[in-house]
Amino acid sequence: MKTGGGSSPLSADTLLEIDDLHIGFDSDQGFVPVVEAVNLSIKPGQTLALVGESGCGKSLIASSIIQLLPPFGRVNRGVISLGGRDLAQLDEQSLQQIRGNRIAMIFQEPMSALNPVFMVGAQIAESLLLHRKLDKQTAREQAIELLASVGIPDPQVRARNYPHELSGGMRQRVLIAMALACEPDLIIADEPTTALDVTIQAQILDLLHDLQEHHGAAILFISHDFGVVSQMADEIAVMYAGRIIEQGSAAEILESASHPYTRALLAPPPRLDQDAARLPAIAGRVPSPFERDAGCHFRKRCDSAVTRCEVAYPELIACSGGHLCACHVVNADV
Repeated sequence: MKTGGGSSPLSADTLLEIDDLHIGFDSDQGFVPVVEAVNLSIKPGQTLALVGESGCGKSLIASSIIQLLPPFGRVNRGVISLGGRDLAQLDEQSLQQIRGNRIAMIFQEPMSALNPVFMVGAQIAESLLLHRKLDKQTAREQAIELLASVGIPDPQVRARNYPHELSGGMRQRVLIAMALACEPDLIIADEPTTALDVTIQAQILDLLHDLQEHHGAAILFISHDFGVVSQMADEIAVMYAGRIIEQGSAAEILESASHPYTRALLAPPPRLDQDAARLPAIAGRVPSPFERDAGCHFRKRCDSAVTRCEVAYPELIACSGGHLCACHVVNADV
């Protein structure tokens, strides 16, 4: 992991490298920055969790990796490399060969990601037809095998079902089967368990673990839930208002978080006998992209803020815990 915004040589064992990434939207008021100065790297077989509240920019980073940003969104600066290839320099045909083949995405809401008018088996087979050049019969047989591999009972029958005929947990398993169809190098899982109940959520996480061990894919796991992240991650990057504010191994972040925001997110859950008026909460609100200035974006919600927090954004540097932290107060002790 890097501490600055400059370029660095791609490590031989690095699969995905994101260097000084800035993303924003063109508006009537000009370019509005949303994601700023993000540096990430993922090794083969590794799980990196990107954690933060809704709207912090996690999904924008995921969309930028597959080069499918929403309307008016664009990368203003930075490099995204897959195996040493800058994805922004590839033409659309080359990107089509990467999407679903080398990079696959598991979306948060299966009903939005699955086509309602096609049977799920046909949707899985489509990727095999496109990227593996299989004949239709072989692609269909492999689609059924994939459904079986993700724990769907009676896969021959389920392959002929439409998305609305399946439960939420089964639809999420279909998305995982689609993601694994071409044995990708990188799987982007964008809040894959948010809409599921706790029991199904645990099954999906176990399934991702098992399939990762079998296929050796790297996973970029996007979530707002540290409980889920603690079960999945090797590395954790915590985002707040478009920037990474703490980054390191899962053990370092979960056991010795340094940034006030991360510590607040990791605060013990409320007890059943706890007075509702005293429930732990972070005061204030996240600033919108239009409200950000040169200072620390978290300072107005932070009990530890000092004068320097108002005038300069803190660098993401090694803190006393051994991992990276962007906080003037924490880093003053280094």
